[in-house]
Amino acid sequence: MEYSEGRLGRVFVLRIDDGEDLLAVTQKFLQDKSVRSGTILFLGALRKGRMVTGPEEPTIPPEPHYIMFEGGWEMVGLGTISQGDDAPAIHFHASVGRAGHALTGCLRDMAITYIVAEVVILEFSGCNIHRRLDEKMGVPLPVHTKTGESAQQSLPNTEPDAASEKSAISAGKKEEDMPGGLAEIIRDLTRRPRA
Repeated sequence: MEYSEGRLGRVFVLRIDDGEDLLAVTQKFLQDKSVRSGTILFLGALRKGRMVTGPEEPTIPPEPHYIMFEGGWEMVGLGTISQGDDAPAIHFHASVGRAGHALTGCLRDMAITYIVAEVVILEFSGCNIHRRLDEKMGVPLPVHTKTGESAQQSLPNTEPDAASEKSAISAGKKEEDMPGGLAEIIRDLTRRPRA
């Protein structure tokens, strides 16, 4: 585990209008205001967007499962801001819903606003967080450092021991053998066809 401790800095409230890209507008605003660390809260609606709704298979590194959506979806989400190589790096996650259907995942590449999106940005001061590609995981992860020292902290091992793992698996069945119910059905419906 790594962590940073800081203080609340500036607070910004944005209105992103119909047809504007929530991701691009927010990215440019953060760059213009030199926000290097913080969090984002947002809500509104999207005409269309692209999101990662998990991996194709739970492997490391993951192969992202992309879904496009369009047609006016209600949206609520949050994001983290850290420093990228040459601009603020934002990790957006959202839930979107329309007509009884819902998706949750990582907004990527495009999120075109429908009517309005409201964005609240809370800047953190005193935190030095950079997002860098983790070679093992295959994705960019936040790296916490403080000037002149490491922010990495170690905590007691929280991995389950054999006894607690055994009690988590019922009647001798392996986890992968247990039916997944609705989650399994959705996973099957959204899985890309194999070549």
